[in-house]
Amino acid sequence: MKEEKCIFCNYELIKDDILFNSNNFFVKVGVGILAPGHIMLITKSHIKCFAQLPVNFRKEFLALKEDIFKKVKTNFHAPIIYEHGIYSQSIKHAHIHFIPQRSDFYNLNNIKEKLSDNMKITRINNLFDIENVFKSEGSYFYIEENNQKWVFHTKGLQENKFNFRIEFARLTGLKGLISWRNMDEKEKIMNKEWVKITKEVFKR
Repeated sequence: MKEEKCIFCNYELIKDDILFNSNNFFVKVGVGILAPGHIMLITKSHIKCFAQLPVNFRKEFLALKEDIFKKVKTNFHAPIIYEHGIYSQSIKHAHIHFIPQRSDFYNLNNIKEKLSDNMKITRINNLFDIENVFKSEGSYFYIEENNQKWVFHTKGLQENKFNFRIEFARLTGLKGLISWRNMDEKEKIMNKEWVKITKEVFKR
């Protein structure tokens, strides 16, 4: 299923940034990435979030997730994995981020603790436990760090009250990356170089 107005459903518009495909997913380098090695794993079908991922897609998804983790870790640093679900989602299509925990510009070690002020969080054993949270609460934020999986409960939270990109900019001091839509020329030039580096690594 495709959605005409969704950028992730329009292959021709994003094909230059697609790193590789599988049967039901593709891996893409984004616009306004937060660091070299920051990539997204995206469903080909237009679903809202990974809590809605069909059960028969899970094995393929987990294999890809593991492969991507290893590649980012080997070439950059062990990644933080996060998904906004439908809460404060910039593009209304399921996509999960992999961002190196460290780069030349930052160190996000123990980021879960830095993000969790005044928010209810629950540790989960299985990523797909988000399905139950989504069914009962209608939204969530998922983060995985150092092989620990956490759900931030966003039910009732004002839209955009919490946003990973904004929190990333606050924690790292990289204020120019707050919005991927409104970067200044300096950040755009830097980002093009980061995208180039990322593509070179993933297309080896």
